[in-house]
Amino acid sequence: MKRDLSLWAVICLGINAVIGQGIFLLPGKAASLMGPAALLALALGAILCFGIALCFAEVGSRFQSTGGAYVYARETFGDFVGFAVGWMTCWVAVLSWAALSKGFTNVLAYFLPVVGQGWTQMLCAAALVALLTAVNLRGVGTGATVVKVFTLAKLLPIGIFIGFGLFALEPSHFVPFAPQGIAPSLADTTLLLLYAYVGFETLMVPAGETHNPQRSLPLALLITLALCGAVYMGVYGVAVGTYGGLAGSANPVAEASSRFLGPGGAVLVAMGIVCSVAGTNAGAALVSPRRFFAMAEQGHLPRILGAIDPQTRVPHIAIVLTGVLTLVLTVSGTFEQLLVVGVLARFAQYIPTAIAVLVLRRRSQGDRACPPATYRIPGGPLVPLLTLVLCGWLLWNTDPTKLAFGAGAIVLGIPVYLLQRFRTSAAKLGS
Repeated sequence: MKRDLSLWAVICLGINAVIGQGIFLLPGKAASLMGPAALLALALGAILCFGIALCFAEVGSRFQSTGGAYVYARETFGDFVGFAVGWMTCWVAVLSWAALSKGFTNVLAYFLPVVGQGWTQMLCAAALVALLTAVNLRGVGTGATVVKVFTLAKLLPIGIFIGFGLFALEPSHFVPFAPQGIAPSLADTTLLLLYAYVGFETLMVPAGETHNPQRSLPLALLITLALCGAVYMGVYGVAVGTYGGLAGSANPVAEASSRFLGPGGAVLVAMGIVCSVAGTNAGAALVSPRRFFAMAEQGHLPRILGAIDPQTRVPHIAIVLTGVLTLVLTVSGTFEQLLVVGVLARFAQYIPTAIAVLVLRRRSQGDRACPPATYRIPGGPLVPLLTLVLCGWLLWNTDPTKLAFGAGAIVLGIPVYLLQRFRTSAAKLGS
């Protein structure tokens, strides 16, 4: 595989994974819970996610291979835990991409209503998946270029909204700052907004195709989260300060922009949403196949998925399989019922990675074979321990049904794990 992904390309992957359609819709929900004081919840959510990101940064600085949290879990806790993490993230990646492709048609329908319903919607979503699959078959550099273009196209309207909006702020809209008080709603609002930051961990997956991954990936991770936090707070601050009826609004950013940008404001926001969702699709198309490739490379999935095209140096079989699975799910519509497994998939990455920080630190003291960390979180064990407390809090506040679906997905993967172990053992005996 070619190490064609620069620091900027990886940052763009992270931005596309974090900033999606939600940035244009969340301000209305947040304002209804806390009013202007939701800015505090946004800041708190960024700080909490920053702790998780620091854990990924330290553990990721030890490894150069593709796979992200799957690699960290496998190297730290062994084959089965690694398989469970990888299995969950592989399928959630495909399900999420199917949902994103349909989401793209929904936002595109603002300009072309015909693509928002019926068979034309499925055809448009399928065409997007097929196109992005073809793009990524041409090479990781081509796929990264598309991601970078959509990142700039996504950030431009957001930048215009924030830049012009700062000059149209009405101080009276920030009074009262906390209509219902801060303490009663802070936990609920932070929990809601915390999920606006998730997705940053995906930029750690293509480590095997990144320039100097042990330095670039931790740096890209922290830059991505800091930038996304600033963007979220900027969008929310401008939306609150320019539109008094933000609470409960179905299209809060569009309505706020029309206040100081005129009728073109809604069009600008609509274009931003289209570019935002398209960019998220482009990022999913690049990263998702690498999850299957990483597992195949270690024998946890059929070896053919680990094949590399001799010319483009990309995992072409994994790319095609991911595209086909996404197409099938998109056309059938079954992904909507299965997306609930994604909740546990987040924790299946966050919790083992936080524990891995502590385990690998201890292991590296007496095991020279343990790869050294080029980045170390300051504060000793404080950050990983606080991350585990945060994950426990999030799990406690998560619908048990969603967690049960996620656990069921892991159970369904056990026969695959056992079959691949048998095949690997048989191959070793045969040789």
